Amino acid sequence: MTSIIPSPQPLDDLPAPDRDPQPPDDAQPSPAASRNGPPPPQPAPATPADDAAGANDSEHHEQTTKDYWAWRVSQRVGTNNGVVIGTLIEQGIRRLRGTTLTPKDITTHLRAYVRNPDDDLTINKILTEKRVVVLTGADGSGRFSTALDVLHRRLDDNGTVRQIRQVRRESGDPFEVGGLHEPDTGWILDLRAETPPAGFGADLAADAAELTQGSLLVVLVGTNAWESCATAATDLAHALAGPPRDRILRSYLQHAPLTIDSSRWSEAPAIRRGIASLVPTRIAGWADAIVNTEEVERDEGRLTSDQVNDDTYFNGLVQKVVKAAEDWRGELLDWHTNHQDSDYRNYLLAAAVLEGARSEKIYEASTNLAKALKEAPQPRPGQQGLGVVALTKEANAELQRDGTIRFQYHNYAEAVVDYFLDDRPHLLEEFTRWTAEQVTGLDHDLAQRLAQRVIHWAVHYTARHRRTHLLKSLADQWSTTYPKAACDLLVLAAVDERSGDLARNAYRRWTSPEAAPLSADFTAVLIRACCRIAEAHPVSMLSRIAELASFAHQDSDGKDSLRVTQAVSEALNTLWDDSQQRAGIHHQLTTWTSDPDGSHRAAAQGTFAHLAQRRTSNGPALLTDPLTDTAWLTDMWRNALPTTGWSTPVADSFAYWMESVLSHPELRENIEQIVCGAVHRTTDPYYSANRRIAVQNLLYSWAPAPPAPQDTDATQQRDRILNLLMAQDPAAPPPADGHARHP
Repeated sequence: MTSIIPSPQPLDDLPAPDRDPQPPDDAQPSPAASRNGPPPPQPAPATPADDAAGANDSEHHEQTTKDYWAWRVSQRVGTNNGVVIGTLIEQGIRRLRGTTLTPKDITTHLRAYVRNPDDDLTINKILTEKRVVVLTGADGSGRFSTALDVLHRRLDDNGTVRQIRQVRRESGDPFEVGGLHEPDTGWILDLRAETPPAGFGADLAADAAELTQGSLLVVLVGTNAWESCATAATDLAHALAGPPRDRILRSYLQHAPLTIDSSRWSEAPAIRRGIASLVPTRIAGWADAIVNTEEVERDEGRLTSDQVNDDTYFNGLVQKVVKAAEDWRGELLDWHTNHQDSDYRNYLLAAAVLEGARSEKIYEASTNLAKALKEAPQPRPGQQGLGVVALTKEANAELQRDGTIRFQYHNYAEAVVDYFLDDRPHLLEEFTRWTAEQVTGLDHDLAQRLAQRVIHWAVHYTARHRRTHLLKSLADQWSTTYPKAACDLLVLAAVDERSGDLARNAYRRWTSPEAAPLSADFTAVLIRACCRIAEAHPVSMLSRIAELASFAHQDSDGKDSLRVTQAVSEALNTLWDDSQQRAGIHHQLTTWTSDPDGSHRAAAQGTFAHLAQRRTSNGPALLTDPLTDTAWLTDMWRNALPTTGWSTPVADSFAYWMESVLSHPELRENIEQIVCGAVHRTTDPYYSANRRIAVQNLLYSWAPAPPAPQDTDATQQRDRILNLLMAQDPAAPPPADGHARHP
């Protein structure tokens, strides 16, 4: 299981260093450390008998521990103190937006990269001759890192490449080499999650000459996907073999604070067998398992100079590393077979979710978990039943001196949760509801850390299983009680290297008319998430927001509608206020209004209806926006007119524009011109009675006829526009006096 995000850590782990998070999973990353690593060593109480040797050992242990955490930082193994989720989201969005990669980004990304000379020679030969190369391979084979390494050395060698960028595009969008305008740029086109069309390879070969002066293009694609579109372009491709796996492991361990020599670890037969068939990115987990296993042994005082050379002891450590690197699946299967009493199982799962919390919290949570899973837990009055000490020991955890509980093994807590989700998939909803309750039942700091941990393993699970049911269930549960965490979860899943396409496609399904209705709270959270994701995927996320906006007028009592409408307005206003996003929204609305696809026109209608309600002290903001003009506003209103069904957002916007005419008479002529033009222009091939009826309905919705109370100014303005519309209608009867019609 690999992902761009690091694994979660215990709730009260060390603060996160101010470093960049882990890179994409296909990037031969540094070890994906578990957040369930060992706690900082607890100093033993001083005694008068402590001698100099003991003091030296203590100093060595403390220094080794500092070195261990420094190694995790240098390997970009981030830790989570409540801000790393935001950092990971920012990094993912930056990558997807095609922002120029900085020297620091590149150097950090390639710190543990191991180059295969044969791969490197072939790739550079193709690039020199063709200026385009296609790198194929399996997930995690190192395609992104290899592309970055090749282009980076051309950057460093004073070659023509002056910057490196990833091509910005929506998943599934067509690609044209001629669209890469910037010269002297090393481009990376990431198609790893896509299957290009059949003629893609031939087009790539034919269009390579269109690259601007000094530019190069590296395309990343799956092996099978390339085979389906490689016709006439097989000479552009290279399938990555990667370096020997033991070399990769040695590279990861090169600067690790190990007591046992790294070569002994990398040459251990069981470890060599374990990594032999792995793609490079998976070997990172083995390196971290080795380093973490040593740290646990040192922390427990077992890794002494006498033990280092003991083969039996070392072989035992190797077995622990193998179990940890393989997610402890075999170990957990045996444990569950031998512990069929749910008291033990619920305590194990509660301890895994809440690792680092105090024992009384975990003990209470295990009882609540039993109730959540519809069990009938036996009462434990007084000293009856199993206590914390026994349950903790059986869970392979330890009760710390400060009353908190931690597991003895690397990556064990996440493995426990993973095992449960695989073993009891029918209990997913109950488990996520219980998990959400644990977050809301803690103080703010602890709740935030737990939410961060849960987000990590939820995205891990989504990426590994290629299913989004956990993602949806957890976000739905949190949307009511912890909406910020729910939003972070949805955003991170959408920008994560492994789960991104899967999550974004799921959001499209959830918002489709055929999907089951979402709760108002979940809808509002999903709208906010789409607003943030729009920085990287503006078109698709604008579509999601427009689709979710339709929920606002499906609620009968209006309470949920108001919440959703507010979320939609906030999201669209946020995007429109971003100068980089505004032009894109303007272009997209223009495109959608002329699209024969009715769903696109509906998306434009909903989006414009909310934007039209933007207010200033001088009237509608869109009237004075430098990006809009009368012709564009007329087109938008024409598309927005509810000709096939009523639209409350459109009616609200129309009413605001009419009120603006009354409060700002200087706007009357312009607004009347827009409204009448939305119904009919002299260049129209025919007159649309449906559009005229739609405006009439909007006018009477704003200023109703008797017996409703009458406002003289509103009634006069309504009738004035009605007269203007009648004057436009070629089929309308002439006035009774025979004179030309006029307002």
